[in-house]
Amino acid sequence: LITGAASGIGRSFALALAKEGMNLYITDINMEGLEKVKNEVEELGAKVYSDRCDVSKFEDFEAIAKNFYSKLGDVDLLINNAGIAIAGGLKNLEIEDWKKVLDVDLWSIIYSQKIFIPRMLERGSGHIVNVASGSGLFGSTEPLPYITSKFAVVGLSEALFSRLKNFGIDVSVIVPTIINTAIWNTSIIKISPKLLIDFGQEKIDKVYDELREGLSKLGMSADRAVRKYIRGIKKHQLYIFDNKSLLDILSLKGRDLQEYEKFLVEYQSTNAKSMIEIFHKHGINIEDYS
Repeated sequence: LITGAASGIGRSFALALAKEGMNLYITDINMEGLEKVKNEVEELGAKVYSDRCDVSKFEDFEAIAKNFYSKLGDVDLLINNAGIAIAGGLKNLEIEDWKKVLDVDLWSIIYSQKIFIPRMLERGSGHIVNVASGSGLFGSTEPLPYITSKFAVVGLSEALFSRLKNFGIDVSVIVPTIINTAIWNTSIIKISPKLLIDFGQEKIDKVYDELREGLSKLGMSADRAVRKYIRGIKKHQLYIFDNKSLLDILSLKGRDLQEYEKFLVEYQSTNAKSMIEIFHKHGINIEDYS
């Protein structure tokens, strides 16, 4: 079972696992995209069912669990992949923005564990894979609600791993770095109302399009990343990485906290400088709006 399977990492997981002969149950809130993925999977000769699931709603998980069990029996591999991001800095983020991100990125995984773990315990097998982020290992820069949720997902995954391993259930947490997925285009960016008034939506969109383009050049394809993730799943790893740089950061954090603190500040400063330069290129002194 894969959540958030209509694009990006979820889609790549569906296609890769179909090639390995797995029966699939794919879900998303974007049914148009999901049906396209379903067709791609069927072309590979795999059995696949698709279902709409708003992962922020517990009752949707109850419904897909019932449907899954009736069609495919027990869940061997559960991939909690669905996620969203809302960026914009502390001043522009409302409480509702925080709630929306946490509902999708954290509560969806809590709901999923609540629904599926009891039956896994009954049979004494199963593998849960939670997709977190490199931003769940160190406090990067933006988006703040996303970082908060991913730290929680990493902690939850570790706790479940320690509790379930001796009962025959594996738990893995994937910590992606920059992956070229739809989240860059679908992320909501909250901006200062004054910035919008002064420069207009079209100009602001051009700036953020350039920022997204820059990120995409740094990113890894979802297909390549998923090949790495599947290797980690087969090895029953708790942590699954696609970039060893995260291990270097973790090593620094464990070895020298003062140097780690300097790294965090420098990382933020470097990213902020790069963003400011792009705004300046378009004639916007973004510092005046922060």
